Amino acid sequence: MRQPAWLWLNLLGLDAPLIALVWQDYAGRPDWASRAVLALTVWAIYLADRLLDVGRPASSGENERHRFCRNHRSVARILLMLALVADVIVACVWLPRAVFEHGLFVLAGVVIYFGAFPVSRRGAAAWKKPLAALLFTAGVFVAAWPGIGLAAAFFVLCLGNLLMVGNWGHSREPARGWIWMTGLSICCLRWWWPVSVSAAGLAVLSFAGRRIEANLRCVLADAVLLSPLLFR
Repeated sequence: MRQPAWLWLNLLGLDAPLIALVWQDYAGRPDWASRAVLALTVWAIYLADRLLDVGRPASSGENERHRFCRNHRSVARILLMLALVADVIVACVWLPRAVFEHGLFVLAGVVIYFGAFPVSRRGAAAWKKPLAALLFTAGVFVAAWPGIGLAAAFFVLCLGNLLMVGNWGHSREPARGWIWMTGLSICCLRWWWPVSVSAAGLAVLSFAGRRIEANLRCVLADAVLLSPLLFR
């Protein structure tokens, strides 16, 4: 089955690195090596996570992203290896020392993430998305710390995105998702317009429910996180 063009970034896991770079740029303007390591690391994590997920038997409600990865596991493994090799080279040769040292703490969290969840996927499910949102936030801001306020707001935004996309991918509707995102949007309106705009976008998508096709809604949920581009 031929996939629509607007779905390819999502299928290949490239939407997450793009979001990470946009928010890193919003927090500061780090050197090219910090940008490259962030993008490659996020991409590698998403590819590895999907490969672990599709290592189990397929479920009846499997989303399009995992179905695509299951059907192209060899390609996903090759892309993962290329991303990891490039990531290590750039990090060891060009990454500033301070960023490298701080990044080791994030790396430790990633190791814990991949060590815990494959062992007990069901028992750890409740913690998977909060930990993923925390690691994503730490990785995005490791080279340019924006302050605890923005970091916390971004964490809540990412967590909301992950929970909503996860539910939509399994044809579930979180009952209060749009309420939480509306609250976040209002709270951030005075200080961080990009967070406010992104949260409002997620609230609209959640409120719209199944009136928007599931795959399109997941893509739009990631697209609204690119809101810092509106405030450059």
